[in-house]
Amino acid sequence: MRDLTSPNLPEDLSVPFGLMEDAFHRLSRLVSDMSQDEVDYRGPTGEVNSTGTLIQHLAATDLGYLYCIKGEPSEKLIDEFGPDRTEDGRLPTVNGQPVDSLLASYRSVLDRVHEYLMTRTETDATLSVTVPWWPEPASVRYVLWHMAGHSMYHQGQIRRLREWYKKEKVHG
Repeated sequence: MRDLTSPNLPEDLSVPFGLMEDAFHRLSRLVSDMSQDEVDYRGPTGEVNSTGTLIQHLAATDLGYLYCIKGEPSEKLIDEFGPDRTEDGRLPTVNGQPVDSLLASYRSVLDRVHEYLMTRTETDATLSVTVPWWPEPASVRYVLWHMAGHSMYHQGQIRRLREWYKKEKVHG
């Protein structure tokens, strides 16, 4: 039976993290059969974010949220993933990175989130988290729910990229 709980976590953190795990597994299935050409594909105009760019963005952003939850400076994120935006405000383009490598990097971030959450208690779910780019603080539980939703949002974009890619290859 499918469920959204994550063993060994406090109950109020288990379901939101379970949603993150579910979103990751859905993403993995979505991209598992992609060629490198498709991973790097940037849409019919060549100006949208590629699947590789989006997966890298999810990993980097989730690590940024973990730093926020822990109350640590998010500047450490640049050491691991580089800047989160280019000078013109776009996501940095990722090219030539195999999808398995991108997923492994993202998996590593989720493992770090899980490891941290294993040290938390039930009452920690409602602790206030300041996310610098959000208009107001949110609970740890809300940030985790948001992380899962963020992944699903970008999976919609990846699905659209796949449709465009297939259409171009058939009619191209």
